[in-house]
Parts: sequence; C-alpha cells; structure tokens
Amino acid sequence: MPREWNTSYREPWNPIIKKCLDAIDIHTRLHLQTGDTWHHDQSEKLRNYLRELKDWIHETEPEAWHRKKTDK
Repeated sequence: MPREWNTSYREPWNPIIKKCLDAIDIHTRLHLQTGDTWHHDQSEKLRNYLRELKDWIHETEPEAWHRKKTDK
C-alpha cells in the first residue's frame, strides 16, 4: 500500500525517521532486558528528536496536506 502522506518534501527525511524508530526499538528492548537506564535515556532523546523533526517538517513543508484542507 502506498504511503499517502508522503510528499517530495518529506521523502529525504523518511530513512532518517525509520532509523531513529529502529534505534528506539533497540534501546527499549535493551532497557527492558537489562534494566540499564542509559538505554531508556537514549530512547527518550530519540523520541524528542523525532517529535521536533516532525513538528519542523509540518511547519515548513510547502505542500502540507493539513494546510490544503483548511484553505478550502
């Protein structure tokens, strides 16, 4: 199934977002397995980075679908 939310502006960020999500999964798994809070801290840093990145993408993309819907 194609990604309907994908745009040319978002395209270069997709691999970075995917890698961050993979890293969050690994850190979370290791935190649960070992109890090492360092992994929890790293996953939180990555979550915060992704939140900020996605907010920035939404605010700056010229072809934002959420803007087009409200322009009607």
